[in-house]
This record gives sequence, structure tokens and C-alpha cells, in this order.
Amino acid sequence: MPSLGKFQESLEKFNVDENIISQINEGYSIVDSKTPKKERALYFKRAVDIMNVSIESEKLQEILEWNACCKGGAREKASRSFARENANLSLEEKLELIKDVPNMGRPVRNEDGTITIHAVYYSDGEKYLCACSNFNGVKREYSVSRNYCFCCAGHFKYHYEIMLGVKLKTLEVLSSPLDSDGKNPCIMKYEIL
Repeated sequence: MPSLGKFQESLEKFNVDENIISQINEGYSIVDSKTPKKERALYFKRAVDIMNVSIESEKLQEILEWNACCKGGAREKASRSFARENANLSLEEKLELIKDVPNMGRPVRNEDGTITIHAVYYSDGEKYLCACSNFNGVKREYSVSRNYCFCCAGHFKYHYEIMLGVKLKTLEVLSSPLDSDGKNPCIMKYEIL
């Protein structure tokens, strides 16, 4: 969720109550791309904390998934190219090939038919790091709700739907470096609809 403008737009798009929006923005007169990264991280941590208690979980997930980054440009073009080149392959064959696609994680088909994506394994050698531009490289003394990671889950959902030619539903963010102090990598689970 690197775009502050898009986040603000999503709150309006998904009809978030004005009182909740005011609470999220309280104390932040201007938050934009020029706001220091550490302050942006605090803003998003606070926003998700407020949303966790003020917004129904399905709506929260929908808002954050909508905010996913890299839904266009070269990444989308690569996903569409993958889909064309592998249209005749089975789902399992496509999942195996995706493992070699840069920045698309390592998908696993589970016995129940769901897909688990071992998404991001950035590390400094001691801890897993968050890939989000709002948190990567930010030294922090606080945990961030795993719900924030539905944004990243939305990124993978978007591209996997294109590459696999199926509709997906994010079931869960299984683990994240944001709420585990870097002990766990980013892992998400999806249902095929």
C-alpha cells in the first residue's frame, strides 16, 4: 500500500464512515509521498489499528486488497504474457512454473485444493523484512497488525488470477514479518472460486 492518495480514495470508495476517516487522519494534517517514511509507517499502523476495531473484517480485507500495488505496468504485462504462453497447461503445471517467475513467490497446492503462496522472504540475515515500501527499512519498536498484509495479498491475488486464469479469494495471511518482529516470512492462503 505505498500510495497514500489511493488509500484515502479507497476509504471514500468503500464508504467508510466519515468519523472513522477523521479518526484515522487525526493528528496528520498532511500525509503524502513527501511525508518521511517513518511517519508514513506510523500513519498506516494507526489506520489499520483503527480499522481493525471499526470496520467489518470482510470490508477491511476488501479495502486493503484494493490498495495492492503493482497492478499495472510491467508486472501486469508479464502476468498476461505468462497466461498466454501457458494457457494449455494444467493448474498444477502453471503453479510449478510460477515458482520461477521473479517476485511471484512459491505457490503450493494444498490437499484441500487451496493455494498457499510463500510470498516474500526478504531478510537481513537475522530477520525477515517487509516488502512494503511503507515499512521496509523502517526501524520500529511496534508490531503491525497482520491485517495490513491483505494489501500484499491483494497484489498476489491479482497476478495469480491473471496467470492461472481463475478467480481467487484470500482466506488468510498465515504469517508476516510485521506482526512477528521479523520471525516469520509473508505467507498467504487462497481459495479457488
